[in-house]
Amino acid sequence: MTAIADLEFFDSHVHFWRPEANDWYPGLGAWKPELVRDHLPDGYRAAADGVEITGVVHVSAVTKPGAHLDETRWLDETRRGTGDPSAIIGTVDPSAPLDAVAADLDAQAASPAFRGIRVFDGLDPAAAGGLFRLLGERDLVFDLVVHPGDAAAHAAAAERAPGTAFVLEHAGWPDGDAPDQFRAWRDGVARLAALPHVDCKISGLGMALGTLEAARLRPFVETCLELFGVERCFFGSNFPVDGLAGTFPQLMTVYREIVEPLSGGERRRLFSGNARRRYRA
Repeated sequence: MTAIADLEFFDSHVHFWRPEANDWYPGLGAWKPELVRDHLPDGYRAAADGVEITGVVHVSAVTKPGAHLDETRWLDETRRGTGDPSAIIGTVDPSAPLDAVAADLDAQAASPAFRGIRVFDGLDPAAAGGLFRLLGERDLVFDLVVHPGDAAAHAAAAERAPGTAFVLEHAGWPDGDAPDQFRAWRDGVARLAALPHVDCKISGLGMALGTLEAARLRPFVETCLELFGVERCFFGSNFPVDGLAGTFPQLMTVYREIVEPLSGGERRRLFSGNARRRYRA
C-alpha cells in the first residue's frame, strides 16, 4: 500500500535543479554538498514510488546573483517538455530598485506557470512594503522564509500588506524540538497565523529536525493545524532536501498517519485542494 493510497498529492514544495549544467547554486554546495546532483522531474517521480502525484510547485533555490530569470526560463522549458512543474515560485533580488524588481516579476510572468516568489536571504521585512505591493498588484504569492527569531518582524510586515497572499513555508522553519525551541517556534507561528492572508505550508520538517519519525513531527503538524486551521494548511515534500532524512513514501506515510483523525475531505484539502487553490494550478 502506498503512503496515501486513497489520496492524491499536489506537492507544494519541490526543488528541480541541474547543477552540472546550470551553475546557479553556490549556496547549496556550501550548505549541503551531498545535494549537488541533478534533481529533475523523472527522478522526483521515481522517488515518489507509487504515490499519486497530481502536480508540483517548484520553489527557487538559486543563490547566484542574477540567475533567477535563467532559472524560470529553464523551468518553463522543462514544464513544456515534461508537464512539471505545475507552478513556479521564482525569486528576485530584494536589494534591487523597485522598478528593476517589477521588471523581473513581469519577465518571469512570461511563463504561464509563474505564481510568485520567495526570497531566501537578504530581505529586510521592515523595508519590504514596496515588494509586497508589487506582488499584490500582480496577484502573486510571497512564500515566506521565516525562522522563529524573526517571525515577529515578518508578521508585522505581512500585516501591513493585507492585499498580498503569503505562504509560510517549512512550517516556520523550527530550530529544533527541545521545549524552549518549540515554545519559541509556536509563538512565532501564532503571530503569522493571526493574519488571515497567510497560509501555512507544512514542509521541511525532515530538514529542520533531521528525522521523519512521526512522534517528532507530530507536535509541529498538529500545532500548525490548530493555529491556521485545516483550510489554510497544505503539505509539501521539500524534496530532494527532506530526502536526506528518509524516503518520499516514508514522509507521506508519516503525514498521513498524523492527520488520520481528520475527515476524508479535510485530508484531501491538506494533500491537494488547498495548495491547488493557493497556487492556482
